[in-house]
Order: sequence, then C-alpha cells, then structure tokens
Amino acid sequence: MAGDVNKIKNADFVAGRDRPRAWTWTATGTAVSWLREDGDKGVTLTADQRHGSGRWSQLVTCKPGIVYRVEATVACELDAADESAGCVLTVQPLVDGKPHDVRRETPGIHTTAAPTTIRTYYEVPDDVRRIEVSIGLVNARGRMSCGDVRMIEVLDPDVDSHVLAVPPPAHGLPRPRKVSRVCVCSATADDRPITAQLREYFGSDRVSTAAPDKFPASGPKADALLLPDAQPPRAIRSLTTLAQLAQDRIVVISLEAFATLTRGALRLRRIEQNDDAIHTTVTFANFATQGFALDDMFPYAWPGKKPGCFAQNQYYRTGASKAFLKKHGFETLLVSECDQEATSGRPICLHKETPRGGLFVLDIQPAETPSSTFGEPVLAMHLLLTMLCRSVRGMGQYIVPFDTERDLRSAMREMPLRLQHVVVHDADVPSDEVTEQIVTVGKTDHTFGLPITPKPVIIVRSGLSSGDMESTYGSWLWLKQLVRPEPFTCPYAMALSSRYRFAWIPSAAQWEPLHGWQRTAEPPESPIEIDTDGAGVAALIDVVSRPINRARVVVPKLDRKYEKYATWLPALANCVLSDRGVTLAVNDGEPFANRSNLVWRRLSHRVEVVAEADAFGERAHRDVIKSGGQVIRIEIPGSSTDFSAHSIQRTDLTATLLEHVIGLQYGLIAVNRQDGPVQFNGFPPVAPGEALIVDSRDLMLTGSGSAVG
Repeated sequence: MAGDVNKIKNADFVAGRDRPRAWTWTATGTAVSWLREDGDKGVTLTADQRHGSGRWSQLVTCKPGIVYRVEATVACELDAADESAGCVLTVQPLVDGKPHDVRRETPGIHTTAAPTTIRTYYEVPDDVRRIEVSIGLVNARGRMSCGDVRMIEVLDPDVDSHVLAVPPPAHGLPRPRKVSRVCVCSATADDRPITAQLREYFGSDRVSTAAPDKFPASGPKADALLLPDAQPPRAIRSLTTLAQLAQDRIVVISLEAFATLTRGALRLRRIEQNDDAIHTTVTFANFATQGFALDDMFPYAWPGKKPGCFAQNQYYRTGASKAFLKKHGFETLLVSECDQEATSGRPICLHKETPRGGLFVLDIQPAETPSSTFGEPVLAMHLLLTMLCRSVRGMGQYIVPFDTERDLRSAMREMPLRLQHVVVHDADVPSDEVTEQIVTVGKTDHTFGLPITPKPVIIVRSGLSSGDMESTYGSWLWLKQLVRPEPFTCPYAMALSSRYRFAWIPSAAQWEPLHGWQRTAEPPESPIEIDTDGAGVAALIDVVSRPINRARVVVPKLDRKYEKYATWLPALANCVLSDRGVTLAVNDGEPFANRSNLVWRRLSHRVEVVAEADAFGERAHRDVIKSGGQVIRIEIPGSSTDFSAHSIQRTDLTATLLEHVIGLQYGLIAVNRQDGPVQFNGFPPVAPGEALIVDSRDLMLTGSGSAVG
C-alpha cells in the first residue's frame, strides 16, 4: 500500500485533537494563521498581509544516499511577489539537530484552479540521518490548503536522456500522411480530456467523436482514429478489420483492446507501483519518437487505485508474443521501466507500418492525467501528436538535466569524441577545478575544412543564474546542430564559419542553485578570457530563461545597428516557430506560478524585440560595446521544476532563436524544418531541411522588406 511507503506520519493532518499530530507549526509574525476543519482531511493556512511565513514541519528519519520523492497536494489563491514566494515545499537536512547543507525550496505556487501536486526529488547526503519536511506560505497574502504530504523512497530515478545524442531532424523522419481530422471513438468520448486537448490543437470542427456501438464498419471520415477504451468497437471483430482501418489512416488502439483482438497471442497485465512514477524507454526510432533519442527514459503512467500509486498496462514478453509481433510486422517502440526486473522491459507501445497510415498500440491515459509541477502529461501528449504526424517540427530534444556541475562539465568534454569540430578548453584540468568552461568551434588549424584565420568571434553565454537549465541545454542543442555529422549536416555551417568563429560558455554561474531548487546565483563580474587573434568580438549573446511565458530578444537600443532584429525576428518566428503542438501553459506574459491559468494551449511562439539599455551593465558587455561589437539577450520561458517535461519545446525555441539571431549577424539565415516548402517573401522557396542564406549586403536586407509566409 502507498501508506506503507510514505515516511510522513499523519500525512493528511487528520490525527490529533487540538492540532495535527507529528507536525510542528512555525510562523514569523502574526500574518499567517491555520485552521483544520473537523472531520476533513488537510489543513488551511491564511495570511492577510504579504509578509511573514507560516509552515507545518515534520522531522523524518532518512537513509543516506537514498533518493526520495517529496510531494504535497495543495490548492491556493495567493498574492505573492516573485518565484521565491507563495506556497512552498521545503526540505532541510539536519545533522545533530541543526540545519546542514543547502535548504531546498520549490519555486512558489501562487494560484491553482484545482488541487495540484508539488513534486520534487531529494538525494540525502552521506552524513545526514534526519531531514525536516515543511509545507506552507512564504511572503504571500491569501489562502492555501494542503491535503496531504508524501515522502517516498525511490529505488533509483528512472528518468534519463542522452544529451550528447543528436536525434534526426523532422524532415529526416518521413510521415505516412498529414493528419488534419481526428475521430475519438469511446463510450465517454465527449467527456474525455483527450477530446478537448485535440480540439485545442486541430480545432473543434476537425475532431469528431463516435460511440463504440455506432461505429461504422468502414471507419470514420478522419485521417486518424483513437480507440482508447478497454474493448474495441463491435464493428472491429478481428485484427484483419483493424488492419484494414489503418490502411489509409493513423489508428491508435489501447493495449487491452488490442489484446482482445489477438485472441490470446498477447497477454496483458496491469501493474501498480508505489514508490515512483512508472517510466518507459524508447527502443525504436521513427516519426513517432521525434524529440527523443534511443534509450531515453521518461514517465508514462497514470494514477493508480490508491493515493500516490501509479499504474501502467504492459504485455508479457514471451516466445509466443515475439513470434506474433514478428509475423504481423510490429515494432516495439516503448517498453516499461519499473522498480522490478520482472515488470521492466515489457512492451507498452507497438507500431505497424501500413501503405498510407499506421497502427499504434498505446494507452493514452497518461496524456489525460492531472499535471503535477513536473508536467508529466506534456510528454505523453507530445508522443501522441507525433504519432498523429502533427507535433514539433523543429529541433527540440528531450533532456534530463545533470545534477552536478561536475557531471555537466564531464559531458562537455565528451563532445569532441562525437562532434569533430568541437574544442573544449581546459580539458586536462580536473572537472571539479574548472570554474568557467569554454567551448569553441574549430580546431587549431581548420574548421569545416576551412583554415583558421583571424575572424570576429560570436560568444554565446548561458546559465547566467543557477538552475537555468533551459538556456544551457537549448544553447547546447544549437551548437550540436551547427556541427552535426552526416547525413544531416547543418546547411549553413560553412557560410557562417567563413565569416565568424564561435565560442560558448555553457554555465556562467554556479550550476547547482545555492538555495535548493530555486535559481539564485548570478555570474561573477569578470571579463571574458577569449583570444580573438586581434579580430575582436562581433557579438556577445546572453541566453536566459525567465519564469514567465514569454519570448523576447533584448537589445540596448533600436537604432540602425540593431533595427534588423526588430524587422526580421518576429516575422521569422511567425513563420518558423508556429504550429508546435499543444502544451500546458499560462497566457503569454504570465508567470508559471499562476497555475489557475495553466491549461492546454496550442503552441505558437511570438517573439518580441525590445530595447533596454540597463540590461547590459556588466563589464563584459561594456568591453564588447567599446570594441564595436553587439550585445544581445535572448529571453525564453522557463521554470525550475518542469523543465524535463517541456524540454523538447523549450530547447527547440532556444536553439531556433539563437539560429535566427546569429544568422542576422551574417545577413539572414533561416532553416525550414517543416514538412513542405516555405516561401520567404522576395526569395525562392526553401525546401524542407534547407536554409535560406542571404548575405548582409543583399538589397532585400538593406531595404524595408521583411514579409515571410
């Protein structure tokens, strides 16, 4: 049972006559009070002023070196100043009863429309035996309630990604057809969350529903069909009928319904896991796994029968099942990743190619589950949309961040083994002694076959505050795309390298946040030590993420030197960054802490170009400006909690904006990563996978034209 693995006593605050047993109340000032309704689970906190704090805390015995999942179910309506304030979950390690090491605090939540799970993970240091877990208000006015708190031992976190891999681009993964109409066939189709989510993306008039008992034998008039119920419709009586339906459309059927049609060839079991979310591993790459690398692991499950449990269906792996899949031409795309070997490595997603469509066997419940602060349903929805041939068309990649700076820097040092044009400086210095790592493109005598000559340097800095994972991994993806090997080499690498050298500072600030999961540290005020061979710095580009749903490019002023960014970047984004699937997001310009507005939205990034002279006051900025170079800041949406779930989208946005901003140094560079040709007004059509490369002296750029379409 879930209660047996939860280390928190009186987790729902019910036990105790005058106050919750096993819990300690701590308040700063008189601004925060608490109330527990008789007979109800949970506790309510109220604050009438925006200062002071109030927390419920509990001391918990723990095991050194063990990872725990720490979470609380909360609801709130708060007025808070920033990401560090609001409803906060805290983990404080103790040694001899005193605070030890870094106190971990989740970014604050300000509003929720429904109870939300704040979820995070904590690895206990070797010298720690007890930790204090707290939930409460920090510097916020309003009301919050906490239903329960859980601290559960995790045998081994299963999330993993292969950041040094360079997944094939979208045009390198041909799709069987273009899906524009979808039918959901289910007894509860009109009420299922997936129906509303698909309508948000495709449009209400392009997503229809059908009752299983009225499902036509010829199939619906749709390009894709979802069969999520446990039993297939009456009209689908055999595998032959199902295969016929998938001849000219995409069909996604549940594991249980498909097992029924196999007449026992595939045996199903449902598993429930108490300690951590059940995951899946990518074992076969095609258009449906776009954004993932082989062997990537991500959560794929739904809530079990008991609170805190997770459920997943899987097929037994037997000789008969293997023979069946081989006979009928099925590939296993995903397998289970659980806490037991007996339930790991079992198929949970199958795929069969058809002449003009495809058949997928997959349970879609993970896309319909309520989201925690980790945003797990986003990955499930991404997977479903890629199966429907309609999702990210760019270069986004699923990422699980490294825990320590040493791991990050060690991975950087492996890049030259995979990407021949990359040079990692100070490679002979121990990783834990490197404070500022620099990566450049081009070896001592050549790059992309061109001799190294003095050329202006474009410097990209990321990770300017601790915990800013979006900027580091998005910039890393841009660099990998620039130097990627055959068969999908970068179409503009030679043009850029003929004019510029490149340097990247991956993590300018300390990698691990000084105060736990909230970003804190800023980069030191120091010059950038890069040898330019007398050619100078063409541009210093800072990439940062902000806990706001907004993409901006900031320049010192919109004069003749910078006006090209305001002219071209919004237009390029409108053309290249549109149609990116659906995701859980707040309104444009709103903080992610306002989760009441966090709903499924169609993703199409708008880019704003603004002038803020005060944004470039560092010594490094002043040095570049003094030498005649440009200083630019790229701001992207980001959150300290849910990066992995949104990493495919956010790395795509970051890498694409970097591509456009750096391309405007050359003149104009934009890659078409969509399915068909793109017309940039005034220029010839650009084929999929190709780039528009325009020299800065071209009359189109020196004039006023900027329309794209």
